[in-house]
Amino acid sequence: MSHERFDRKVDGMICPQCEDEIAHRLLHTRGILSCTASYRKSTVTADFDPDILCADDIGRILAATGYPVGDGRSGRRADAIALVLVACLYFAIPALTGLVRTPSAERGVGFGALFVIGLLTGVHCIGMCGGILLAQGNALLYNGGRLLSYTLMGAVFGALGKYISYDLQVRSMLLTVSGLLVVLIGLRMWGVPFLRRISPELTRPCRFRGKAFAVGLLTGLMPCGALSSMWIFAASSGLWASGAVSMLAFGAGTCVFMLLFGLLGAFIPKRYNKYLLKGSTILIVALWLSLMTKGIRLLA
Repeated sequence: MSHERFDRKVDGMICPQCEDEIAHRLLHTRGILSCTASYRKSTVTADFDPDILCADDIGRILAATGYPVGDGRSGRRADAIALVLVACLYFAIPALTGLVRTPSAERGVGFGALFVIGLLTGVHCIGMCGGILLAQGNALLYNGGRLLSYTLMGAVFGALGKYISYDLQVRSMLLTVSGLLVVLIGLRMWGVPFLRRISPELTRPCRFRGKAFAVGLLTGLMPCGALSSMWIFAASSGLWASGAVSMLAFGAGTCVFMLLFGLLGAFIPKRYNKYLLKGSTILIVALWLSLMTKGIRLLA
């Protein structure tokens, strides 16, 4: 069987999801034998059967998908803009999160009150993780992952509270280690090659359907001010069951506004998903830098 190669620069590629979308679209096109895409180089390479389609046909398919053949400068330009925004957010996050005051739980408060506290904290959660939620495309799975993560962490801290105190050293270690976990998420979303191999690639016809749930699990580990205060509350019980139920009640409260925000995101056209993902990546990396330096400064 004869084959020819399509090798062109395209516009509109700004993140790894663009690579996946292009490869997914072309690999489902009759006559395409193989396909690779690089958002940093803004190139698409495909081997195709000239008896079935031609290079112009591939160009029209790419244009219809939102990536027309062009000068191909979008990838590097998007990364440069993203780095500038990360630097700006690093200094802006402490001020922005301070604008929304979140209530704190006192010792002995009931589970109903914890739900209300979570409900009031939901606005804060949207500001911190709303972009991450919209990028996943499934608010139920994402929040399900968050809720499970909150409950498990409540059980862990409830059990540890019987043996350790949440002093500055423990808090510093927690923030620093959590920061490292967050950067792995952010760098994978940014497109670091070896991190992208950790989970299934979307360049294959079958997509990883558990992605939103997995991201929800991981973002539930990010110790923002409201969440870390609830970890202290869970630890104060000294019992894993009480800590788990406390965090479950709090997490359920936060999910109310997060689910509503996710439903609104369903009205956003899919062609804008790549911008949501890029924005989420910027936010996650900036959060990591903020968490890491906060953890280190506690012992300075």
